[in-house]
Amino acid sequence: MIGTARTQSQLPKIVHPKQPRFADVANVNPPKCNERSLFGGASSLIKASPVPVTHPNQKTIGKHIREYNSALAFAFMGAQIKPPPGTGPYCYRIHGQIYHMVSPLYSDNNKPGYGQLYVFDTTKATEKRMERNEGCLPSVMDRLDSMLRAINPFIDCYLQMHRIIEENPATNIRMVFMESGDLDLRRHNQPSSKTEIAAIFVGDNGEPPANRNICIYPIGNSCKNISPLNQCCDPMVYPLLFLRGELGWNINMKHSEEGRSSKYTRVTQLQFYAYRLAVRNDFSILHHSGKLFQQYIVDAYVKTEGSRLKYLRYNKKNLRIEHYKGLLDALNSRALNQGVRTEKLIILPSTFQGSPRHMHQNYQNSV
Repeated sequence: MIGTARTQSQLPKIVHPKQPRFADVANVNPPKCNERSLFGGASSLIKASPVPVTHPNQKTIGKHIREYNSALAFAFMGAQIKPPPGTGPYCYRIHGQIYHMVSPLYSDNNKPGYGQLYVFDTTKATEKRMERNEGCLPSVMDRLDSMLRAINPFIDCYLQMHRIIEENPATNIRMVFMESGDLDLRRHNQPSSKTEIAAIFVGDNGEPPANRNICIYPIGNSCKNISPLNQCCDPMVYPLLFLRGELGWNINMKHSEEGRSSKYTRVTQLQFYAYRLAVRNDFSILHHSGKLFQQYIVDAYVKTEGSRLKYLRYNKKNLRIEHYKGLLDALNSRALNQGVRTEKLIILPSTFQGSPRHMHQNYQNSV
């Protein structure tokens, strides 16, 4: 579980308003709560959420919001979607593994998609998108494309790479979206163009990008997997949720000074997504995105659980997994007797949320 919703929060420290007592509720003129008392910010009173502006095609847009997002995305999320049986409300459910992929800048089969479409003008890009999304409205797709071109920094990076390639057609060029935004010039050459989210390299020199960096080449035979640990993964997959390219979590994200301790200095993936999913007084695109919000929650959960499992896989010695050697031998012996093939066995500690040992320990602590 990612955790319960929070009403007021500030990364990484979550601040909850004090629950009113009966006497406070009965008071005719209770004291007003302001932003300064909660967050130490401005003294203006917390305002009610603005009423969302309704659109004449709101129902149709909500029905196909995942198609709109996928058509405008720079990268895509792949999964085997298995809706639950029955005729109940919509529920986004997957089976198996989730993967995220990105395409090269130019298409080699005359069927451009995702980030490749931003090198065209808005009208041409909308025509290409509507060929694969017949349920969407061309007018809405056109307006969304124009809006993203005005405020989304990832589009500027793609267009900048396109311009550099036109000026240097015979030179090897690549664009790298850094894992955490820091470019080590001791390992890489000075980039020809650099923003807060990407760097464009011209020439063959320099080390190849790290495993968790997202590298865009001009031409390629297929799409490439990208790491879910990269801070650019979320804004590239969900442009309609992060219109201005708000970056996601990265492994070097640190707590603020007031929330930092000698043991815990970095923000975990769970803490970051719990902060993003928190319910606040102002308008939230996430909580009004319907089907796309469900997809984002499932994606965040799978990425968080995958990171935990990966940590256990590569830190067995620190977690003293060798103490369970007798248990591993027993499992291997049982599998041999039953003729079952065993893979690499990993013992989940009781601290792994959702595991049987974790639930059993919580039950024992409660009784």
